[in-house]
Amino acid sequence: MIYLSKGIVKENSTEHLLQVVRCGQEYSLSGEQAALWLNGRLEFSQAKTESEKRTLGHLVRMGLTETEAENTDVARYRILTQCICCPAVNTKPEFFLGHAEKETLTWLRNAGIRLTVAELIFLREHKIRPEPRYLHSENRQALVEAIYTKNTIVDNCLEQIMECAECRDETVRILLGLLKKKKLIVL
Repeated sequence: MIYLSKGIVKENSTEHLLQVVRCGQEYSLSGEQAALWLNGRLEFSQAKTESEKRTLGHLVRMGLTETEAENTDVARYRILTQCICCPAVNTKPEFFLGHAEKETLTWLRNAGIRLTVAELIFLREHKIRPEPRYLHSENRQALVEAIYTKNTIVDNCLEQIMECAECRDETVRILLGLLKKKKLIVL
């Protein structure tokens, strides 16, 4: 079973008592809960023992992790579709980011809407660049119209279509790279 943790660690956390905030709720984690959550904070992790799987089930019910039974590329995509990817408030320079990472971060920071993983994949798949005509709140309608057509507007249709996109795995890797570099927060 693979999983990814959701939320933000509060500054006053210790190794014995981990304080995690997600969607305005604060959670206190310790022991196996804290260890599992930290293992899935910056990358996909695996629960191997029955005890870990039970603890992970509790974290899922709390809304602090997303899981899939199999360790596959499709499973990683599906987990990310259940998450909100937000740019981290980070003032560190972005010298070490690749072109694709910078482009994805530009979309996340400046789109004027909160983009889903499926929408980010759609933008990469259709080679839509973060140009001024699509950026910021005054251009959000143009961005929405570029992504959603009569074929993709139905609920979850875009997620299903993008599950088969050629650039799906590459986009997932880009998002994970940003997560590991602490440029992205998963909620």
